[in-house]
Amino acid sequence: MPGHATATARELERRTDPFSLTVGAAPAAVIPRPDLAGLRVKLPTQPQIYLIDPDGYRRWIPNPDTYNNLFRDWNGVVTDIDINEIAEGSALTDGAVLVRGSNSAPVYLVSNSMRRWVTSPAAMDKYHFNWNRVYVVPPVLVDFIPQGQNWS
Repeated sequence: MPGHATATARELERRTDPFSLTVGAAPAAVIPRPDLAGLRVKLPTQPQIYLIDPDGYRRWIPNPDTYNNLFRDWNGVVTDIDINEIAEGSALTDGAVLVRGSNSAPVYLVSNSMRRWVTSPAAMDKYHFNWNRVYVVPPVLVDFIPQGQNWS
């Protein structure tokens, strides 16, 4: 056509490079919150409950049975509209439990094929773990589970 030029593929590529555009407020950063370690949190309109681990990541508690395996009761769950701003770690395993070897004091959280030492009675309280739900098993079983990060 007279007066119109046909663009080459290379020219079209340069003219259609993607660009970013931000409208409104920037989204909040999703970061770990170690200052919240030990809290159980949820959104006001959602049933999912998360546990904040020692590094400040929220870990989903997959169901009521797992919750009851670990925690004293359902009191003290914090309803917070900003939990999506807390970085998410891997969910706790369905059926996660607390264990200790017979004739041994250390208590471990067993989840995601790892045992994590709950380092003290104060840490048990911090995470609201239930002393009455600690399974006592032969020490060889505890020793067989790979060691993960301590929970303090």
